[in-house]
Amino acid sequence: MRIRRPAGRVGRLWLLRRLAVARTGHDALEQKQRALARQLERLEELIHDARREWEGRAREAEIWWQRAAVLAGERPLEIACEGARERATVALEWRNALGVVYPSAAAVTPPAGEMAPSGGSAALAFAAEAHRHALDAAADLGATELAHERTSRELRATTQRLRVLERRWIPAHEQALRALELELDENEREEASRVRWVIRRHAASGS
Repeated sequence: MRIRRPAGRVGRLWLLRRLAVARTGHDALEQKQRALARQLERLEELIHDARREWEGRAREAEIWWQRAAVLAGERPLEIACEGARERATVALEWRNALGVVYPSAAAVTPPAGEMAPSGGSAALAFAAEAHRHALDAAADLGATELAHERTSRELRATTQRLRVLERRWIPAHEQALRALELELDENEREEASRVRWVIRRHAASGS
């Protein structure tokens, strides 16, 4: 990485300022990296719990659906399916934290229509309710997985920026600063030598 800097002492101040900013940014990115890693661990636990909840709700919904089919027959189930003319909708609540915009909650609106038509057994009503709970659990799982995905992506980007600072940006500026300071020291020695030479010459000519 080639650094284009001003010449002389102005360049030294310029490099020092840029290094100070880079080191401050590096510390901030390290803090963000740690916070994102903690958030990712928390989301992994939430995903585990949400998946277990959804699987349990899905099994319960399947059991009640089978019971309704046995007790009421296929026709009430067909009527119930026909009654739900629309699809369920999911509304997500969004949050912005640590530079990540992710869903913090999911609210499900079930499809409009009569899910337990007259003539069906009580098992059909229980089946409809169980499917609503399964849908809620599925929405929660999906929102949590999306939050995990976005947090993971931001953690990777933060880690990449840290590596660029650590391996390229800061070392390149430190090297440029060392080279400039050596150059300034050499210039000062040369200037001091010229001054001594002038003084000696002046003294010799006056003797």
